[in-house]
Amino acid sequence: MRFAYSTNIFRLRPLAEAVEGIAKGGFGAVEIIADHPHALPEEVGAAEAAELSQLLEKLKMKVCNLNSSFVGTLGDAHNPSWLEEDWQHRERRIRYTLDCLRLAAAMGIPHVSTMPGGPIPDTMNQEDAWRLFVANMHRVLPLAKKIGAGLLIDPSPEMLIETSEQALAFLKEFEFNEYLRINFDVGHFFSIGEDPCSSWEKLKPYTLHVHLDDIASGKGHRHVQLGEGAVDIPSFLDCVRESGYEGYVTIKLDSYDQRAEEAVLLSAHYLQERGFLSGGRESGN
Repeated sequence: MRFAYSTNIFRLRPLAEAVEGIAKGGFGAVEIIADHPHALPEEVGAAEAAELSQLLEKLKMKVCNLNSSFVGTLGDAHNPSWLEEDWQHRERRIRYTLDCLRLAAAMGIPHVSTMPGGPIPDTMNQEDAWRLFVANMHRVLPLAKKIGAGLLIDPSPEMLIETSEQALAFLKEFEFNEYLRINFDVGHFFSIGEDPCSSWEKLKPYTLHVHLDDIASGKGHRHVQLGEGAVDIPSFLDCVRESGYEGYVTIKLDSYDQRAEEAVLLSAHYLQERGFLSGGRESGN
């Protein structure tokens, strides 16, 4: 496994500052947030893409994932979702996802992660919401296959797809299509009461990217710095390492923008102390 860091922690600052800050922290790869001011597809033209490519080459960095799960520019944290009652709002989510796939393909990013349907509207039952998400996904997957960029579902608390069993059932709807896979978020599974290692055993054949986060003790779903919450991070990473997973494990924190560089360094130090990250700069290759 290889480690990366999400630009989510630099949400209020330019993408170049985010990439540089993550590189200085010792990471060789980044996950980019597909939102303003980082990489909202409609704002990334040829010049912006070339500038980012030059910076990545200079810093010897890779981009491991384009995160389109929650995009504040289009609405709020959860909307527009795949399950909006208003078809025009749903169309915004679908068009945005298609644009993210095109951007990923153009920039050589292997996959795009997306929200697991969304919150179920009060006027829908579970089955109706499920069928709607399946139908919408059928509209997106042909492009993913055509351009060779995968789409990753990110099971999350209080969303249509929360559990590992629901994730497997959804993949089965598409006969385990190779362009539809899982973004495995450790903190999400922990927050709903699943043991992350048990969930990993179920989903590892279909997982192409991992989010590593710690969750504050008590009720709720609040991300905190690695080692400050209730998740047994070393135990989970041992499970991942022993499974032979060769993809990226991306640290994803929220609400640290004012001291983002410090947070990146603290995460790196935590992983180094426990023998998961080398003391020098980790290669993005």
